[in-house]
Amino acid sequence: MPRYVQNSFNVVFPRHATIRRLANDFEDRLKGHYLQPQIIGVPDELDPEVPRLIFGSVHGFSQIVVSQVGIVLNVSYSPDYQGDSHKGKNYLAERIAILFDLITLLGEKSPYFCGLSTKVQLPCTGGDEEVLAHLAKLLLKNESTTGVHDLNVKTTNVVDNRFFSNVSVANYRTWNIASDVQGVMSLSDKDAIAHGIEITADFNDRYSYNQDKSYRSSLDQAKIVMEYGFAQVERTVETIGGAPS
Repeated sequence: MPRYVQNSFNVVFPRHATIRRLANDFEDRLKGHYLQPQIIGVPDELDPEVPRLIFGSVHGFSQIVVSQVGIVLNVSYSPDYQGDSHKGKNYLAERIAILFDLITLLGEKSPYFCGLSTKVQLPCTGGDEEVLAHLAKLLLKNESTTGVHDLNVKTTNVVDNRFFSNVSVANYRTWNIASDVQGVMSLSDKDAIAHGIEITADFNDRYSYNQDKSYRSSLDQAKIVMEYGFAQVERTVETIGGAPS
């Protein structure tokens, strides 16, 4: 069964160099859902993509990260959400509206563009060899995986002459790493506790902005991005056919 592990939704807008000074206004809009912000003391003139404000959610599974040029909602799903993509969709639909409400505090009616990123894992009971062979058979002309340690295939398509659809399919492995480990870790293949296939998808309307600088996204467009983005992931999961057991 696919596990919907993470989602991110971002909105990108013109640079607001003093956005950090709106921390209290953002906090008021997010009250009841998010805690007081962590304010990052980075000078205003430095890299605009560096986070200036980070809001952690009350329940602890999501955060909103604010930079001078964008706002990102990051969600890491609890186990009871990972097996049911509909729960994630409903949660995102509620929070996306909040992001568009926040940008009004900047005097912006709409962002340049927006995008949805999704990470899905398909665990398998076999090892790396089985996973790599399965991916090579589905995605490569040359099915030989002799000496291959990792495999990652990425495609970027234009959808409806409006959207970018980026999909990466790769093998993954995980280890049981203690939270207090310090320094450089040794991660042996034989010590991996899980193997499988990971799908990372990014669906956005930046293609429209690239082709027409006057283009602006909207909440309605964001809903389409989310709908198309989840549909793309579901098609990819179906194409992969499940990880080998």
